[in-house]
Amino acid sequence: MSSKLGILVVALLIAGPALTAVAQTGSHGPEVQSFLELMHHEEDELEYQIKHDEISRQEYLRSKNRIAIHRQTVLNIVSQRRQDSVPEIHVVVAEEIEQLIEGGLDAVKGLKRGDSIGEKWRYLGTALRSETFYIFERLKVK
Repeated sequence: MSSKLGILVVALLIAGPALTAVAQTGSHGPEVQSFLELMHHEEDELEYQIKHDEISRQEYLRSKNRIAIHRQTVLNIVSQRRQDSVPEIHVVVAEEIEQLIEGGLDAVKGLKRGDSIGEKWRYLGTALRSETFYIFERLKVK
């Protein structure tokens, strides 16, 4: 009887982290769950691309960092707002800002976290992961 208990304890110790991960992701609603699954698929695709030499190491690292920042930003916002609603977040590097915001990097200079840019974007800040990423949330048209 005690050997069965020992085996059960060892099995729980081994499976514990996996069960915790399932419990954590299970605490989100269907929209956030769907977003997290999408991010997981994006990471899988990225791993496939680097493994098959379809992208450079630099592109891989930039994309991996972008995904991590995107995921964490969305989870932070969802936690703050306490809603099962995934905001539209864009994570870009300096040379990509012009694609989102007229005036590019110059338009972002001096902004504080939470400031709006026109009626289209909210500046959420930057993240430094081997390079600086700028984080924006697209505002809903009223």
